[in-house]
Amino acid sequence: MNRSALVLLAAPFLVLVSTRTACGQDACSKPRLISVTGTAEINLPPDEVTLTLGIETLDRDLAVAKSKHDGRSKKVISAALAAGVESKDISTTTLSITPEYSEEKVPRFLGYEVSQTIEITLKDLPKYETLITKFIEAGVNRVRDIDFHLGAPQKIREQARAKALHAAKEKAVAMAAELGQTVGKPWEISEVNPTWGGLNLQSNAVSGYAPPRTNDSDSTVAPGEVSIRASVYVSFLLE
Repeated sequence: MNRSALVLLAAPFLVLVSTRTACGQDACSKPRLISVTGTAEINLPPDEVTLTLGIETLDRDLAVAKSKHDGRSKKVISAALAAGVESKDISTTTLSITPEYSEEKVPRFLGYEVSQTIEITLKDLPKYETLITKFIEAGVNRVRDIDFHLGAPQKIREQARAKALHAAKEKAVAMAAELGQTVGKPWEISEVNPTWGGLNLQSNAVSGYAPPRTNDSDSTVAPGEVSIRASVYVSFLLE
């Protein structure tokens, strides 16, 4: 048999060997896994509150309205600074001046309304009630929003995520043991996306709109909590 014939006969054998090898590798790419989700939730009292306050001043004389408004704004900012609020935690919006008219059939000119919003973040929560009163006395005539939250939620998010991973490992070990199996190293790890539904990571979600409790027995505020939740998906190798 000549050299050409030997090469032709060997070709089908090489194809067969390559096919079998590929199938073997494919089988090895599908390990025995156990997949679980782990969830955890941490509830803490808020340690900061952001107040969004409105100052609205009306007068038929624009100069008078502007002067009164400036005086009130300065008093509010001074009260915040005197209470220990840092200047970086105080911000104001652009001043707005609008002519106001009555809602009668023939509208009457009521005056010029000068308005502005001041946002103040308070980190010393026991001063909350006292400061609210001082702000109103200084000239605030509209409380637009009160947001109780955690000042640094990232560390708590990491703790919740770690607890969720620990819960996933415990669940996988318990489920595998019921079937006489042993859990090995993790194969896949991912955080559950909120858009998938189910449990997910949430922050700054105040449960029961209320500030934390103060030491004053006559306080009218009640404690609240911020809930931070985490959910993870983990696949473990079975040994």
